[in-house]
Amino acid sequence: MSSRVVRLDLKGCDADEAVLRVAELLHTPQDLGMLLVEDTAAAVVRHRAAFEALDGSRQVTQLLCLVLGRQTGGPDGGGDRGNARGNRGLRLPGNLQRRTLWVIEETGVDWPLRAAARARRRDGRDGDGLGRLSDLLRQPGVFERTCRLLGEVPFGAAVPGLHIAGAAGTGQEDFLQALRTAIRRMLDPASPPAVPHDDERPAARAPLRLRGDGALQHAFDDAARAVDEAQEDAAELPGIGALIRELPAAAPVEAAGERLAELRGRLGELFQAVPADDRITEERRAAIAARGVQPPAPEPFEAEPFRETLRARLRGGITRGTSLTRLDQDLRDWAGTLERRGAHGRRLGQVCSNSLLHRLRNPPPMPPPQNWLPVPGAICAALAGLSPLGVAGGLVMALLWTALVVLTVIRGPGGRIDDHSRSLAFNALGALAGAIAGGLGGDAGLPAAGWAAAVFTAVAAALITIARSWRARALRWVYATELDIAERALQDMHHLLGQAVTGWSGLNRRLDTIDELNLLRQGLKGVREELEARSRELDKEVLPQPSRSTALYGEAVRFWLGDLVLAAVRPAQHGALDGESARLARKETGRLIDAWESAVEQGLAVDTLPFVTDARPATLIGGEDLPHLTEQVSYDPAGEMWQLCAPGDLGLLDAAPEPRTVRFGPRPAGDGAGYPPGTVLVSSSAHCGVLRLVPLHAQVVEWTWTEDESGEHGAFLDGGMA
Repeated sequence: MSSRVVRLDLKGCDADEAVLRVAELLHTPQDLGMLLVEDTAAAVVRHRAAFEALDGSRQVTQLLCLVLGRQTGGPDGGGDRGNARGNRGLRLPGNLQRRTLWVIEETGVDWPLRAAARARRRDGRDGDGLGRLSDLLRQPGVFERTCRLLGEVPFGAAVPGLHIAGAAGTGQEDFLQALRTAIRRMLDPASPPAVPHDDERPAARAPLRLRGDGALQHAFDDAARAVDEAQEDAAELPGIGALIRELPAAAPVEAAGERLAELRGRLGELFQAVPADDRITEERRAAIAARGVQPPAPEPFEAEPFRETLRARLRGGITRGTSLTRLDQDLRDWAGTLERRGAHGRRLGQVCSNSLLHRLRNPPPMPPPQNWLPVPGAICAALAGLSPLGVAGGLVMALLWTALVVLTVIRGPGGRIDDHSRSLAFNALGALAGAIAGGLGGDAGLPAAGWAAAVFTAVAAALITIARSWRARALRWVYATELDIAERALQDMHHLLGQAVTGWSGLNRRLDTIDELNLLRQGLKGVREELEARSRELDKEVLPQPSRSTALYGEAVRFWLGDLVLAAVRPAQHGALDGESARLARKETGRLIDAWESAVEQGLAVDTLPFVTDARPATLIGGEDLPHLTEQVSYDPAGEMWQLCAPGDLGLLDAAPEPRTVRFGPRPAGDGAGYPPGTVLVSSSAHCGVLRLVPLHAQVVEWTWTEDESGEHGAFLDGGMA
């Protein structure tokens, strides 16, 4: 059996137009195994040639014709039930025998299958009967069963009656409702976050190879040597030897600053020659080599596997319920992270800052003598004044103390007596005061051992105090020069160059990755724009409620919409970064949704759609729905149904025989247990109920093999002879 029912509309066509439409249909690549033709009673005889062309094509296996209206004006109600063909009969082409359903009137009546039963006109709120019947017959299983049963109907034609559960929507309406909900969820910014992803695979560190005779290698060597020399001198400065002999500690620090500045300048020139936001070309590889670095081998980038990875990530996010808006934000953050990589020039200014270079090139002077030094100086001079020399001994000690303090000033880096005159004066005055006080106290007359111990203590204390003062100030000066930071900066610059070389090896790959992310973002933008437009259109439609809960169907539609998004962005990933990708994706999205709507309208299986990856059962119904639907499918075919005729046409119908019946319902979980045997399982939740085929009386139908509508000159077979 064919997987779809093709519809051909001949209403409003003259004979030539009908033949032309048939010819056009026969030249399409469609499978015409099951063909549903809609025609009018007034024109169907004139279309005999068109039907013969269909039969002669051998492309049509099963044909079913819906004939609408009357061939001559009939009454709207009442009338003579015994009237034969005359006003209310039906003449049909002979090749439509046992293939015709006559929809005499679309509004129809509610009528139980009893000749004497009273019929009630319908108010038309359920729509037109032809459209509803046509939608039902687009379900392949219902079409096939109806064709087979028509072959058993007496006299070859029947008037259909319908019993449809619920609001009698269509499969198309079910689909549109589910699609509207799925689109809203797909565009909802307040959705779960995207699936956490591992960033780019960590690239292997490219080896850093500097040319031995290159300027960059010399710059590294000179800077390292200068920093080492400055640190050696700085390590000696706090020692007492630096007081005895002058140690020019500032000059090596200045040299280290100059060498580091030169190295930073060369690295800056190198990083400027290779921008982090542009590709590594042969010209740039030559620029790298000219500056003393061996260019690294570029990492390969395989576009298609990465695109598959992106689509898999996209699928994971959509399955998780992440909206396209959140997915776009995630891709933008990912691309931003990659774009911020490789800013080596900016990082160079961080690892070797201007403030560091300024401090090294302009080392500060040695800190001044401590404010507390005059106190121990006064004490030492006072102790010396206890000697027999009295005040004179104290003055000698005061002079020695002042000389030692001056020595710490002139031996210190950048030391100038003029800069520390105030501090020196305080030390001299303090020592003088101590000498006078000690000399006056010495008049008491100490024993020799006493004053000798006092003088020794004064000299030793003075030397120890001055040494400790010198060491403390020297260490403060060394710390202020930031030589330790300079050493770390040198190491960081070497490490940064290694990172830069590794980055250059993967630069083209990183930029290709960013391009692919931006292409996908543009594709998602086009998809979003089309879905937003479709959502606005769907919001304008008033759709009836389905006959059951469509939650499971809605989940399936949302899954398939995810498939559609993935299929729509695929061509966009091969586009250009000029907006073309967004246009391609939007166009592809519109095309796929149109194809989807068309497939649903035609009753096609979902696996016929090219973008569907998993044709999961979409119409499973829950246990709470099955009893109600079973009741509708089991409805008595002799009960009151929507008969597609007027009250006055009921005399044409033969209510005596048991009608042929097609029971149909949405596919339940399992094999349909609970439905009556022989129930046709359909793919729409709204198609649930019974179709009955009520035969016509023998005198009503006339089969003709000519196109003469009067029947006076053409040969015909009367319904009673068929």
